[in-house]
Amino acid sequence: MTESIRVLLVGAGVVGRAIATDHLLAGCEIWMADRDEAVLSEACDAVLRRTDGIADSASPWGAAVPIPVVHMLPHGHDETIRASDALPTWMVIESIAEKLPIKQAFFAEVENWFARSPILTTNTSTLPITEIAGAMRTHSARFCGMHFFMPVVGRHAAEIIVHSRTSEAVIEACEGHVRRLKKAPLRVLDSPGFVVNRMLAPYLNLSMQLLCAGVAASTIRESALRYGMPMSPFELIDLIGPRTAFDGGRVVWQSFPHRMDPSPLLPAMIKRSLLGVAGHKGFYEYSGDGERSGDDLSDDVNALVERYSRDDIGATDIRGDVQLIADMFAASMWREAQAIVASDVADMETINQAMAGGLGYVAPTIETTWREYIELIGEDRFEQIADRFPKLKSLR
Repeated sequence: MTESIRVLLVGAGVVGRAIATDHLLAGCEIWMADRDEAVLSEACDAVLRRTDGIADSASPWGAAVPIPVVHMLPHGHDETIRASDALPTWMVIESIAEKLPIKQAFFAEVENWFARSPILTTNTSTLPITEIAGAMRTHSARFCGMHFFMPVVGRHAAEIIVHSRTSEAVIEACEGHVRRLKKAPLRVLDSPGFVVNRMLAPYLNLSMQLLCAGVAASTIRESALRYGMPMSPFELIDLIGPRTAFDGGRVVWQSFPHRMDPSPLLPAMIKRSLLGVAGHKGFYEYSGDGERSGDDLSDDVNALVERYSRDDIGATDIRGDVQLIADMFAASMWREAQAIVASDVADMETINQAMAGGLGYVAPTIETTWREYIELIGEDRFEQIADRFPKLKSLR
């Protein structure tokens, strides 16, 4: 089934462009669609600049797909679909607005686009797969989540989120497609935050709590890197977008309120239209091509940090303790991993793969996985940290 799959990616925003780029760099042609023709054209130009690919406007569906479509092929690839070709299996990857009614309406419509049953996937990072499937009339067994992580090209895993009616053949086809992209498929159950976002939420929230408690952004960045993360948590929020980070975090803390007290920073940033890389300003400022303009936090974020400045977690004595903060990050994610395993959403090996492939984690000790590094730190250390900071729910 995998060899005959052709991909229609719907949604030409920041994440859609990243998914398209990843396909072309992996040698896979792709059709991209968006209701806004100008957005689609801009996205196509951006993807082709990044990949040296080629494009045409050929649509194998004609009027059956009622939105603008562009066909993009990797450099040196001349395969295309002709009317005489045998019908392929189409896989739809949806990457549109992260709102449940919009996605439900889309999948109810897209069922009518194809001559035979397609594989339908959503790149949602926050919404329940089961609720999206509930709006579908006939194809819910051919539907699942396929969650890519930002930056898509640099992440070597994708979550395959299944609901109770997803067929095994569809799951295997999606796993095979993820492998075509040189990524590891992580099969997880439909649960709030899935795996990667659930691991990420307490870590990002803790970072913002520390920032508002007076720990310098540069210290937090150094601690994150020492722990094994590929970038500052604030750079990551800017990359995925404060709105997306907020939506993902909200799903987790609303579902598991005993796990964290949400920082007020993200909603305040959204109100000020600080949209991260996509809007050229978030925690940091960015040039038009997405390059960070400097190492200092933006003036707008500094003002918000000052507004919400309070040390109710006892951070005064640790503001320069890079190793302790790194261990606090490890503790918050370890506690979340234990909760994920206890609820049967995923096993520890899947979480281990998610840390490396989904979050780009590289342990500071040579040839050590995240799980092995956690064992090196030890449960005693985590209990000491939890006792020292009793107000931080994510450490318990």
